[in-house]
This record gives sequence, structure tokens and C-alpha cells, in this order.
Amino acid sequence: MAQSLPAHKWALAAITLLIALLLLPNLVWLSHDTAPEVWVAALVLPLAMLAILFALLGRWLWLPCLLLAPLALLAPLETYYIAQYHHPTSAQIIATIVATNPLEAREYFGRMLAPLAIVLLAGLALGLLAAWTGFRAGLRWRGGGRIAALCLGIVALLVPLGVGFATSRKKAASDSASASGPLQVYGDAIEQGFPFGVIPRVVEYRQEWDRMRAEAAQFKAFRFHAHRAGPPLRQRQVYVLVIGESSRRADWQLFGYDRPTNPELSKLKNLVPIRRFITTWPESIAAIPMILTRRKPAMAWDAPWHEASVLRAMKEAGYETYWISNQQAIGEFDSPVSMYAYEAEHVKWLNHASWTAPGSYDEDLIQPLKDALHASNHDLFIVLHMMGSHVKYDYRYPPSFTHFKPTQLSPPGDGSSIERARNSYDNTILYTDHVLAQVIDVLKASGAVTALWFESDHGELIPTPTCDKEGHGVGTVPEYEIPALFWYSDSYRRDFPQRVAALRANADKRTLSADTFESLIDMAGVTFPGHDETWSLFSPKWHYHTRWVAQTQHIDFDTARIKQDDCQRVLPQHAEVAGP
Repeated sequence: MAQSLPAHKWALAAITLLIALLLLPNLVWLSHDTAPEVWVAALVLPLAMLAILFALLGRWLWLPCLLLAPLALLAPLETYYIAQYHHPTSAQIIATIVATNPLEAREYFGRMLAPLAIVLLAGLALGLLAAWTGFRAGLRWRGGGRIAALCLGIVALLVPLGVGFATSRKKAASDSASASGPLQVYGDAIEQGFPFGVIPRVVEYRQEWDRMRAEAAQFKAFRFHAHRAGPPLRQRQVYVLVIGESSRRADWQLFGYDRPTNPELSKLKNLVPIRRFITTWPESIAAIPMILTRRKPAMAWDAPWHEASVLRAMKEAGYETYWISNQQAIGEFDSPVSMYAYEAEHVKWLNHASWTAPGSYDEDLIQPLKDALHASNHDLFIVLHMMGSHVKYDYRYPPSFTHFKPTQLSPPGDGSSIERARNSYDNTILYTDHVLAQVIDVLKASGAVTALWFESDHGELIPTPTCDKEGHGVGTVPEYEIPALFWYSDSYRRDFPQRVAALRANADKRTLSADTFESLIDMAGVTFPGHDETWSLFSPKWHYHTRWVAQTQHIDFDTARIKQDDCQRVLPQHAEVAGP
């Protein structure tokens, strides 16, 4: 008996540490958000489920430890993410991780990668150690304590659901859908908590990814039945969509920034800034489908795989289509962006480096653009996908564009970290300005009726005295407010004055990336059955639509509450605000 007592103590200590590790992400979440619903999702439900699991398997206490070991592996990663972004991961975040190549992951974590990998393995080792010591000690949970824990766990699990139903009945006693509301809220609460919430997140991700692969073949069969809306022109038509990367409107001179970050675009005539444009999502994997697809539901991060993109509509209408990307290629069916890219007749991936290395600058897009213009005399619709302003910022522009100094690559001690980050980022905007001006010069020289639409996929957080974060995916104003602009040739204005007039009339209204698809359709003079001009900025029929933004919640941007002391995080607000 004297020899077995230390073994029991070691086993109990290991199990206690395992439970503490599994709850650590939730405690970090609570340190950033103390709302009652967060307490339920982060503490009440996870503790209740842990109690039930250990009570049900009390005769073999090593078994729940073994089952929880893979989740212990993920606990440090979940903790790191919540510490960075103040909310749990989601199915959409899992999809982003899967679509990220190892080099980009290495760039994201930087020096933290090796320590994080060690901590992840340590979490797994702790779970296995708890299982092994529990097994060796023959640790069992018997008696009234086990039954009491099981009953308390079940009660704690059911009380939030009961409260949800009671609250729902008070709010909408006659609402036939009220019964499903609490169940949805309850399910979301379980999904947000750790460790058990990881399971529904992975299931949701797998369902959506499998659906993407299963329905990919429908792209080839899908038809918009698109055609030109008017009589053919004698002159060739060339239209270009430029998708930026991580560019925030606040740092563009064209939109009122106090630094000269757009010296070339500011001098151009026939250029129309879209001044109140936002993206719906702060991550590329969900933001870009909003640009390319028809009326994609803003409330769903998963792309509508049953329907093709604007590239298919343009091809049906007689345009030869190109996708020219300075981002890295991922497998055709391994990410939504590359799936859409392969709808084009000609696909070029130019970047053979990575986010983590200099080179592969966006000027690399210029020669392939010229080649496309000279390859045939057909009307063209071309998508250019930029590296833009993605971290590391100093790798996004050549040394000759180091205008704002010191930068993040400057010698240590030159300026504060905030100043260096701002300068590096603003240099990326300065370079984007130059590249866009070059693209426009190429289009001017083409002799075609031509126009260009530019918008970024999402914005970016830059460190400030009140915000220490850098990057995107948090859900803040600088991530949602993006630059968008339209440039047109003199011949375009001559042939389509009504389109130009409508676009100028709508340019200062509250608009969003969900408007882009229908706007591109009208910009190129295309139509199809079901084309909805109320979403087209080139139509006098355009009108304001609720500007939903989404991260872990769905929020009306125009009625949102902005948390100024938390990087301008966008939070729900029930008060209504007027439309456009």
C-alpha cells in the first residue's frame, strides 16, 4: 500500500494538470471577454462535459485521459490564437490553416514556431502521461462523489439550454421559429468552448470541404446563360479586376490619409475612388469568394460551390478570360481561391518564392498582362491577384520604394516598433499605387475600350499606442474598411456614359464587396437571367443593402458598436442607424 500511494498521487497530479491545460484557452478567452454568454461557453459547459466524461469512465480513469490527449496537443495552439485574436478558432479558421502552406505558417509564427511546436508536443505528452500513470496506478473513481459529479455535470449542461428556451419564449412567444433559436445558440456555445468545441468545428470544416470537392464538377456544368447586353462595339474591349491583399483604406492618400502614399494614382483623370466600401470578411479565404461570386450569402463563410464565378459569366458572354496571380498556387481543389482561378481559360502563377522572402514583387504582373493583350485580338476579362500588403511588409516592395523610414528591417534602435511597422506598411501602399498606375498605363496603350476595378480582399491591423496587434482576422474597423476604385478609358466614357454616371453617383454611398459581382457584370456590358441591378454600382437601380460583416458573429457594420480600446473591434449593437 505504501508503494501504491505515490503512484496514485502522481496520476492525480497528471490528470489535474491535463484538465488545467484543457481549460487554459477558455481562461485566456475570459480574460478578454467577461460577458455572461462567454462564461457559459468558456467555463460552465466545458467543466460540465469534463465532469460527465470522467464520471462515466470513472472505472478506467486512464481512458478519458487518452481520449483527451489529442485535444491537449491542440490546447497550446488554441491558447496562442485566443491570446492574439481574443476569440476562439472556428471552422473557417481551420480551413484557412489547411489552405496555408508550410512556408507561410513559418512566416506567421516566426520565432514562435519552434517553441510552439515543443509546447504542442508537451501537451500531447501530458495527456499520454496522465493516461499511463492512471493505468499503472489502477486509478478508479467510485462512490457517491462520482455520482454527484455526474448529476451536477448533467444539470450544468442543461441549465443554459433551459434558460435559453425561457428567454426565447419571453422575447417571442408567438414566433414559431423560437424553439430552434435556443438550440442554435446552445450549439454555438458548445462549439466555441475548448476542448469539446474542437470536434464540431472539425466536423463542420470537413463537411464544407468535402462538399466543395464533391460539387466542384458542377462548375463545369453550371451556366449563367450570360450574353452581351447591347450591340457589339467596333473597338476591342478589355476589362481588368485587380484583387489587392491586406490593404486598409485608412493608409491610402486617395481616401484622406495624411501621407503621400498614392502620388501616381492621385494624378490620374478618369479615376473614381469608392469611398465607403467595406469587405464582409477579414480573411482571404472567405473575402475573395464575396468578390467573385453572385450574391454569396454574407452570413456564410463557405463559398457557394454550386455556382460558378464572374469568370464563367464573362466567358459565356464572349470574353477570353485570364487569372494572373502573384500569390502562390495551391492545388486546384485545395482552396476556394484556386478553384475559382481555374475557371479562367488561362491561369498563370508567378510567385515561386513565398511570403517569407523578398522578391516576387507585384510588378511581375505587368509583363504577363502585356502578353495577354498581345496574344489575341479577342475581348478580354483579366483578374490580377496581388501580393499587396501582406506581412512581412518589407518583402512586398523593392528597396527603391523604401520612402518612409525607419522600417521593420532597419537596424535595431531606429525608431519605435509602432513607427517602424507603420512605415513598412505605408511603403507597401506606395508600391501598390505604382503597380496600379503601371497597369493603367498598359491599358491606356492597348487602344481598347477598357476599364479597371480594384479592391482589396480585406484590410490590416497596424500596431498603435492602443493596439499591439498586427495582421488580420480579428474583426476590426481597419480590417473591414478597404480601398476600392474604378478607372476607365476615354473611349469607355464615350461608349458607356450612363455606366460612368451611375458609378460616380454611387461612389460615396455605403457599399460592400457583395456589390462587386453584379457591378463587374454591368461594367463589362454583360447580363444574364436573374442579374440583379440593385447590387450593381454601375446601375441607377442600385440601393443600399445591410452591410453584414462576419468573424465569429454576424454584425451589421452600420449599427455596430466600435470598441475603441480593443483595436476598434466591431461588436453588435441593437440601435438602428439610417441607410445610405
